[in-house]
Amino acid sequence: MEESDKRRAFTTRIIWVVIGVFFLVMVISPLILRYGSTIRTETATLTTITEVINFKGVYVRDEKLVTYNTGGIVSYTHADGSKVGKNAVIAQVYKNRSDIALRQQIDELTAQREVLADAQSFVGADSSQLESFTNQIGEKHSELMQHIYDGDYETASSMKNDILNLQSKREIVKGGNTSFDTKIAEIDDHIAQLRAQISYEPFGVTITETGYFISKVDGYENKLNTENVFDLTAEQIDEITSAEERQENPVGVIGKLVGDYTWYMAAVLDDVKLGTVFQGATVSLRIGSSNQNVKAEIVSLKPQPDGRNVAVFRCDMFLANFINSRVAQARLILDDHTGIMIPNSALRMDDETGAIGVYIQDGTVVRFRKVNQILSQEEYTLVEDTSDRSKDGFLSLYDNIIVEGRDLHDGRIIG
Repeated sequence: MEESDKRRAFTTRIIWVVIGVFFLVMVISPLILRYGSTIRTETATLTTITEVINFKGVYVRDEKLVTYNTGGIVSYTHADGSKVGKNAVIAQVYKNRSDIALRQQIDELTAQREVLADAQSFVGADSSQLESFTNQIGEKHSELMQHIYDGDYETASSMKNDILNLQSKREIVKGGNTSFDTKIAEIDDHIAQLRAQISYEPFGVTITETGYFISKVDGYENKLNTENVFDLTAEQIDEITSAEERQENPVGVIGKLVGDYTWYMAAVLDDVKLGTVFQGATVSLRIGSSNQNVKAEIVSLKPQPDGRNVAVFRCDMFLANFINSRVAQARLILDDHTGIMIPNSALRMDDETGAIGVYIQDGTVVRFRKVNQILSQEEYTLVEDTSDRSKDGFLSLYDNIIVEGRDLHDGRIIG
């Protein structure tokens, strides 16, 4: 009998354990999931975004190859994009690289000599210009830092002698130096020693026309021009934008000459916004990583069977930074839109009305707020600022938008 009582007691305990586990699973767990889940919110604030069309464009200009008929190593005398005059020497052809290195040292020393000689003219001047030179040095330094920030290291490097010139003049005016004669004499001696080491005098390559010089050629100079740009097909543009760049110029070609600062850009646009992008429209383009917008005219816009459009832009603004490129990543700037930016994951549809909106945290209560969409992107959607319609159930500025949470519905109490 005692053995039987023990079995019944053990069985009873097992039954109560099972009931307890069942109670936890079926009753308490949903409560935990419902009232204990994490709620994450973001404050609704105003944001301005620029709507753009991204594309790869093909530069088209009237270009003429510049050739030479002598062997050797080329050293250019003009930077890419420089405007050169008729009969100008655009490059020197040397027999060996050591002569090029010597010539570069001579040119650098000559530039330094000119800087010091110019500063020398201020010997005996009073100190009234001291503040002016100090201000100019500050301005040049700010300009230098901006070029470095923009990644324009070539221009930044070219400012070295300008800053040295101003610093030398300031030293003269404030009495730190009374003369640069000794330094100039040392530079002259150094230049003479370097010249004596040059084994052969270089051969100068001249041009017979005026234009903008580019040292790099890519093989499209005789294929693309401002007349046949309107005949380019989407397939041809795609082929050019996906082709690998030529690494070296062909033998006997030293570069090319662009006769005019006007350029065209042919591109295939995947999306066109009606009313903004049309033939004859004046638009803004942003080329490469530049923060500068350039005005261009859409001189041709041809719809394609696949829904894309072949566009040809014309611009009269010279872009020295991109003149040696054939293909450039560009953005067609459309409209600026201001509104409230919402993660797409936070957007919901009201089951009863079908309205699109978001859930917000209003104290300890979840509320549904309707939104009017302006622009939808991959991860975010920009919606109108509907603060003046908050009484009608629309989203307002500074509402706490729920961007993460479970079992959200209007009226839910957040525990």
